[in-house]
Amino acid sequence: MPLDHAEQETRSPDGFTCTGWRTEIRHVIHSAGADSGCGCHLPQGATAHLPRHTASDCVLRQYQDYSIACTLPMRALVRVSGSWMIPRTLASILDRRDEQESTFHTAGQRCDHCGEVGSDGSWRTPTAGGWKTVCPACAAATLQRYRRELQGVPYARVREHGPSAAGFLCAVCETARPATDWDHCHGHSLIRGPLCGSCNTMEGQGKDFLARPGSVRHLLRCDGCRARRILPPHHRLAALRRHLHLTRGVRGCEWPLHMHVVLEEADHGYDFTVHCPGSQHRTRGGGNVRLTYEEAEQILSRTVDEGLAQDA
Repeated sequence: MPLDHAEQETRSPDGFTCTGWRTEIRHVIHSAGADSGCGCHLPQGATAHLPRHTASDCVLRQYQDYSIACTLPMRALVRVSGSWMIPRTLASILDRRDEQESTFHTAGQRCDHCGEVGSDGSWRTPTAGGWKTVCPACAAATLQRYRRELQGVPYARVREHGPSAAGFLCAVCETARPATDWDHCHGHSLIRGPLCGSCNTMEGQGKDFLARPGSVRHLLRCDGCRARRILPPHHRLAALRRHLHLTRGVRGCEWPLHMHVVLEEADHGYDFTVHCPGSQHRTRGGGNVRLTYEEAEQILSRTVDEGLAQDA
């Protein structure tokens, strides 16, 4: 089955466009340089001891043999008379994948309660009964907003006796979204509040959770952290990244915090490189920063003060 055949784009009711597997494979081939030049990127002179080859040879060497379900490799990509081709059976499988992906995307955008179709995948969320799609209006109408009912309660007690976090809205998301888990401080084992699956995962990773409005306030809803005026250990470096991004990063850059600010621990402090990969202007105020431990502690203290002020 040749890859050169034009394929029609399919568009779901919410505006999602599926380009299809042919376009995806052509993009891989083009990115590998098969249509323009060899993509080996070997050191100068290294090709002198290699057999004469073309960019297409490089692509075939990497992609032509493919294993499916741990079977023997099949010839998945060939070059015939200047055209790229794949087996008809594999093409049929990929056609079915495109159909299922389009159907799944449309279903994942339609609210299970009112039937309204959303513009992106943010309505879809995991629950105890499986994945569900709930629009913000239905979420706000059917779920409780958390009002610190479990302030100071140990997580072990809630895990054993309830209530379920599924009955609440996420305590951090600005748009009403169903919660899935009771977030708790691992240092003090106290409940902080209900979080959706996305916020709970980001909090556990400690990378980009602090980029969300109200996240510092949420972390300080642990009575232990609040009394000691500290952030959890895995959020301390994230708080420094957040400060340097806000003060030296490019305004409006949407790349993740851990990509904005690269950290290396050095003697008597930290070395930071601030850059915004998604922007033509890398930084404002200089890209390389050295923070002493004392300066870092001052930044963390101000971050805590900001969170406490939001919760006043």
